[in-house]
Amino acid sequence: AARFNATIVPISAIGAADSANILIDAPDILNLPFGLGERAANNTRNTIAARYDANENEELFQPPLVVPKLLPSRHYFVFGEAFDTTYIGHKDKEQCAKLYSDVKTELRRGLDDLLVAREKDPFKDTAGRLIYERVYGKSAPSFPIDELNK
Repeated sequence: AARFNATIVPISAIGAADSANILIDAPDILNLPFGLGERAANNTRNTIAARYDANENEELFQPPLVVPKLLPSRHYFVFGEAFDTTYIGHKDKEQCAKLYSDVKTELRRGLDDLLVAREKDPFKDTAGRLIYERVYGKSAPSFPIDELNK
């Protein structure tokens, strides 16, 4: 990001992992017998690396095999403080390490806030939320916004 003077906006999200059952985790897929793991690895090698300076063989992305749950969980998102990288030297390891730490801290703060706030959501239960939305014809409210950034 610093190399391109990009602004980093951390986005914290919870709920997706609660909406699916993982049948086979990613590393286990790559170790499947009868050539299945090798085939999965070959398929993922065709994926372009997410990092501009990474070799496709170094960055192997294999998603897990998942099955959605019958009633998915509610998803929650919060945008964190934006980080301007204009003044970060992309070759300065100390500046980059500090930026990485700050972004990681902001992301973690967002996750922690969401986990606490979710417990105060009167409609975090899928069945209750669906009933409310069907009866009232509108989206069920979530937790109060002042529950974030405490």
